[in-house]
Amino acid sequence: MLAVATWEGLQRQKHEAEAAGADFHQRHQQEIDDYRDAIDGALRLGLQRLEAAVAELGQGNAFCRDLAGQTANYVEWMRWSLGDLPYFAFAISPSEEQIEQNLPGCALVYFAGRVLDDFLDRHHLYRGRRFTLLSALADQRGLGGEADALTVLMAVLLTVEGLVQVQEGGAAGEKLAAQVLRSARGLLIGILMDRSGPELWSLEFYERLIEHKNVDYWRLLYDALDPAHRSPLYPVLARYYALAQKVNDLEDYSRDELQGRPNIVSIHRLVAGVADNGAETTGEVLHSIETTLADEMLQLGRQARSLPEPARAIALLKIGEMQGACERIGFFVQPAEIAKTNGSKTERSAAKLGLAWHSGLEEFVQRRGVEALERVACPACGGDRPQVVFRKQGFGFNRCAECTHLYVSPRLRSEYSAQLAVESAETAYDPFLETQKIYAESICRTLSQYSTGQRLLDLGHGAGYLMLMARAYGFQVYGVDASAVSSDALKPVFGDRLQQMHVDEQTLPWGNFDQAVMSHVLEHMAKPRQTLPKVHAALNSGGLLYVAVPDSESLQFRVFGKKWDAVSPIAHPQFFNQESLSRLLRDTGFEPLLRVHSPKLLGPERKRWMRLFRRLGGDESGELAILARRVPDPPPA
Repeated sequence: MLAVATWEGLQRQKHEAEAAGADFHQRHQQEIDDYRDAIDGALRLGLQRLEAAVAELGQGNAFCRDLAGQTANYVEWMRWSLGDLPYFAFAISPSEEQIEQNLPGCALVYFAGRVLDDFLDRHHLYRGRRFTLLSALADQRGLGGEADALTVLMAVLLTVEGLVQVQEGGAAGEKLAAQVLRSARGLLIGILMDRSGPELWSLEFYERLIEHKNVDYWRLLYDALDPAHRSPLYPVLARYYALAQKVNDLEDYSRDELQGRPNIVSIHRLVAGVADNGAETTGEVLHSIETTLADEMLQLGRQARSLPEPARAIALLKIGEMQGACERIGFFVQPAEIAKTNGSKTERSAAKLGLAWHSGLEEFVQRRGVEALERVACPACGGDRPQVVFRKQGFGFNRCAECTHLYVSPRLRSEYSAQLAVESAETAYDPFLETQKIYAESICRTLSQYSTGQRLLDLGHGAGYLMLMARAYGFQVYGVDASAVSSDALKPVFGDRLQQMHVDEQTLPWGNFDQAVMSHVLEHMAKPRQTLPKVHAALNSGGLLYVAVPDSESLQFRVFGKKWDAVSPIAHPQFFNQESLSRLLRDTGFEPLLRVHSPKLLGPERKRWMRLFRRLGGDESGELAILARRVPDPPPA
């Protein structure tokens, strides 16, 4: 727990940063937008030069041009990672000519680092939003060494082309190219250090690691705007990006632990001599890190306040964002002394979890104690004769002897999984939600064939793919979702036909419906036997219910087992098969009509591995979908 004076200092700094940021945006948003347009234009220019060089040197070779085009498309999509540059440009005031001369080449070298990182860490899906260049090449060229080699070669080509463009950018090109080379060399050393074993870790090692891995990487872009480092903003930003890496490490701690990578937590734990599973991990070690980060944050704030405007406002704006990131992972919470004095109920136990969907059982216990877990009987049939089949992230998956349902017990209590969902609302990604997009039209065709009415309720609408398609099919569409982020995003489209709510806790609104859809929702529910009767009550007599879940008897599960993405003990505490889902539906007032098989995908959405699963007798999704009809209520006695 932070000292009261430190916490109060952080709060003052946070409010000052928020005020500075709001005032800055009100005064200078147009200038920031203008710089953003100039930076986007410079990146596109660099990519055009890359493609033109490949076409010329390769004499129009179709294979080379295709590789360059795919790389350019991926890099242009990632231009959002240049989001800080317009603010720095406003403080530094480079000319448009300088941006056009320097930035294209520097940006290509910067994005070469991104492509190389995808290869080294095997990123096939970037933040759940887009397939990486590595993934695209693997889909085309196979999962062997050729895709890997091509990915590395494109990273090298981006680097070389970037250096050529920097050198040819003007009179100062030679000097800037030398700076870019030094930063790129530092980045590569940092990448190598990141693979070092624990026997080489120390606090000094860690500080040097982030200087190369993060600060040198940031310099690749900054030097395009301020190659002589004349701006008073430069030293503040250099410290800011070192501190930002420490915060990122806290967010990525579980992933780094699994991969054996150095991380601020693992290194502090090693230095303190605390065992990997020691209870002090969240006590003495995390407290030490929190105190150090708080001190560094306050020092950085003091340094920022000494800057002239507009550098001062920009630096404070960025520091405020970083403090917010710390609070989201459970740091810098209100000290107990203040909470008690103010009569507040805020306690450490109410702090943010600061964990992720891939965190292990021990991490939740360390954060919240054994009361974070609960033992349950089979959620599908209520039977209590489980047999542990396997473990993942420390959680046991049990097979029910009564209905063969696969479920997690002991599992994370629903209030903690709900809290985790709120904390991860902007970053969490369930790959199965993409099937809501891929199969939306197929679901609408099925419902149109069997339904006798037009009122449709989408339970767990996610990004709204099904709702939009159903509206195009003529349905009167309504939707509920537990995520406020998802609901807010669709409000402009559906207005008061949307409601953010937890289906298992509240009565469904808007009267009765002719059909309801639960596409990859039921596997998230803690108590499906209590949730489905609410859906039954919301349907007209004879109304349809479409349910889709990951299938524990799918070819995907038989091939990948617990390594399949769908097997997540926190996100998916239920894992149905046709027998257990059909029994659950019958027990809650529904009669299964048919199993709906996934249609064969065509076109660009059908990846090479999907075709393989079809040839082996499976399908692309590995899902189980059942269409059921609401059984009429029995007449009153």
